[in-house]
Amino acid sequence: MKRIAVVEDEVYMREELCDMLQKDGYLVEAITEFEDAARLLAALRPDLVILDLNLPEISGFQICQELKNKTAIPVLVLTPEIR
Repeated sequence: MKRIAVVEDEVYMREELCDMLQKDGYLVEAITEFEDAARLLAALRPDLVILDLNLPEISGFQICQELKNKTAIPVLVLTPEIR
């Protein structure tokens, strides 16, 4: 079973993503500790990370950069439309 990690601060969005992915047969891990997210993700080794760029405490860009320096885990960026 493929594992997907969801890094999202908005509770409703995170729960919806996790629910949809679980219904499609994925094992889903919700990451809610953002300052230590890169270390947690590197240890978890999911098959894919869905990463919000606009997080409190730390930028999703920084998490992505730290993760890419340590692993080859694919990252799908999720961010709201900016006008």
